[in-house]
Amino acid sequence: MKLFTTPASPWVRRCVVSISELGLDNRVERIPTKWPHTWATQTTEYAPEFAAATPVARIPALVTDDGIRLVESHAICDYLNAELGGYRLLPQSGRKRWELMSVISITSGALEAQISRRAELLRQPPVRSEDFIRKMHDREHRCYDALEQMTDAFTADVDLAQITLACALSYHDFRFKEDWRSGKPKLTQWFERFIQRPSMQATMPTETPQH
Repeated sequence: MKLFTTPASPWVRRCVVSISELGLDNRVERIPTKWPHTWATQTTEYAPEFAAATPVARIPALVTDDGIRLVESHAICDYLNAELGGYRLLPQSGRKRWELMSVISITSGALEAQISRRAELLRQPPVRSEDFIRKMHDREHRCYDALEQMTDAFTADVDLAQITLACALSYHDFRFKEDWRSGKPKLTQWFERFIQRPSMQATMPTETPQH
């Protein structure tokens, strides 16, 4: 399989960590991409192989061994978990599945707000909207407040909810200056422990190479 990646994206990291935790590293070829900082507002030139893999032109994108194209992290992680992972990262059904899906859905909202804020910050005044940046900031922190109350859903076993949340909080530390830890002792304690996993340490975010 081929997975198109960048070292900065938390969506990509979510997939790469899942691959590692499922022991599938030898099944997946990682293909790095390059993105100019104008990605936020302009179409960029795409490598032919990447363009063929995803008409959406976003990462991550996975091409399976039998040619199926999966072009966002939810579909990719679902495929990895269901088809190759024996549902080890997310149960197939039952209450536990939906408890973890609740965490994933709120965390995904925070991630979407992070990426939207990052994209807007890359725009230059006067077109940059400070109101939109503040709206995304507030959305992120509402999600963090909710997630502080949801860590009881976690067990000692790794799962997709914990992977997603750790990638989101780590991306916040990477991109933004304001503190998310204040008033969130349970979330902080869990994160500082989970981030020590080898799969997380091996995928710490760095800036995406530019053209």
